[in-house]
Amino acid sequence: MFREIRRKEKQLTIEECNKILTKAEYGTLATMGSDGYPYAVAVNYIFYNGSIYFHCALVGHKLDNIANCKNVSFNIVTDVRVVPIISDNDIGFDGFDTNFNSVVIFGKAMEVVGKEKSEVLIAFLKKFLDISQCRQYETDGIRYVERSMKKTTLMKIEIEQMTGKRGISKNKDILGKQH
Repeated sequence: MFREIRRKEKQLTIEECNKILTKAEYGTLATMGSDGYPYAVAVNYIFYNGSIYFHCALVGHKLDNIANCKNVSFNIVTDVRVVPIISDNDIGFDGFDTNFNSVVIFGKAMEVVGKEKSEVLIAFLKKFLDISQCRQYETDGIRYVERSMKKTTLMKIEIEQMTGKRGISKNKDILGKQH
């Protein structure tokens, strides 16, 4: 059902994918509408307990599409830069390549309610506030989450397939250094 990565030398391990998902701040969610058109939108998210979570309003395009079809795709890309390539045969400069790390996920989206919802929304605060702000506003943050529960939808993507790819293979030297 799911395709494998064609360029195996660029494939990331599950552990590398998990680190990238933990670090990145936003990704692109792709859903399918009842009209047969895909819809892709950037969302901030957290990778928490092995799932992707994002929040949104109580109504909207994303939720309409998910009601139509629970199957979604989610993608993040980090560390994008163009880099000079140094050839293996000591000729020196050998062109440019693009470095990046990407993770592509396929899964099922579902609404989260109850205790899990408040726990994950608090985890959002901890991810997006710096440590000093977390400590300073922890009590206020918990109260804010409690007040927001009825006007916020929290969605969870249960991951069925996850692959990661590095833009430059593990074997290629970039300015003489492994990346």
